[in-house]
Amino acid sequence: MESTLAWNDLVAALRNELQESGGLIRLLNQQTRALYRYDGAENTRLEDQIRDQIRIAIRCRQSREVILRQTAADLALGEDVSSETVLAHFPGYVQPLLEALCTEVECLNERLVERLRQNQQLKEHFLTEIAPRS
Repeated sequence: MESTLAWNDLVAALRNELQESGGLIRLLNQQTRALYRYDGAENTRLEDQIRDQIRIAIRCRQSREVILRQTAADLALGEDVSSETVLAHFPGYVQPLLEALCTEVECLNERLVERLRQNQQLKEHFLTEIAPRS
């Protein structure tokens, strides 16, 4: 396996995932502000954008997972191997970068889950008040 190609592909996939997840956080922040303003029309517009952005972020995550699975298969590591195990097989000079990107993706994904939960609670609270104003 050409390890340079594999780690370049993985870095690109992780960067794309971070970028698209960051875009989703931005939309969720906008939605929070719209909900606090009781702006039902803006919330509806943002809901569509959020759904689209979630789909994009999921595709990015799937792309990263495919690269990791393919790399694990190329290295004969098995199907259920952790990403840490796969990363350990890359050259030492690139491992810190890959580990940092993976950590950032995990942190951002946790933050996304929390923001999605918070926004859902806000919608449940505010939408009953927004409906009569729209």
